[in-house]
Amino acid sequence: MKPALLLALLGLAAPFLAPQEERPRKREKAGEEQGAEGEQRKKPAMTRFYEEEAERLLQELEGSWMLMDYLDPISPEDIADVTGFVTFHEGFLTWILSIDTIQRTWIGLRALNLIETGAYRYHVDEQANLQVASVMSFSNNTENGEIMKARPGDAFEYFTTLNDGVLELRDTEGITMSFRKVEAGEFPDAAGRLIEKQRSGTPQWDVPEQKPR
Repeated sequence: MKPALLLALLGLAAPFLAPQEERPRKREKAGEEQGAEGEQRKKPAMTRFYEEEAERLLQELEGSWMLMDYLDPISPEDIADVTGFVTFHEGFLTWILSIDTIQRTWIGLRALNLIETGAYRYHVDEQANLQVASVMSFSNNTENGEIMKARPGDAFEYFTTLNDGVLELRDTEGITMSFRKVEAGEFPDAAGRLIEKQRSGTPQWDVPEQKPR
């Protein structure tokens, strides 16, 4: 056979030969996907549930949450008021908690405001619990009420549920906090007017009773 004729025949056959080379790769890829699905199905149902729940929590936690309820089963009568705010973003958690409480001393009762605040790293473990590790955090929950800095890396966890837009965190002592997600809001008009007054040097006290003495 002449070389020119041989080359022409090979050129005509090339389109038919290419798909045959790709088919084994496609079958191999399909086999890998089926294998992964098969491995997932082999896992116990409870394991699959926790993995799916952990993935859901990581997606839905992202954003800011306002404290709606606080329950301390050890000394509920000592809690007067609690406010809190928490933000989850890209593996970091910022936390502000203010507790108006009653402290019992040897001379009687006294009002006390406890503050806990800080920045933490967080993740959801294999049992869908929220685990956090301190980056920089502070608290005045001490004997004398002085603010103390926590050690970086201090870690703790919360048993976590997130249903119907309510995030519930319960620690190992049974303290339970319930949060609702808050959407981004506009900058307050009153704050804007206050800043304008600061820029102009206008006195900041609109109400006579608020002026310093």
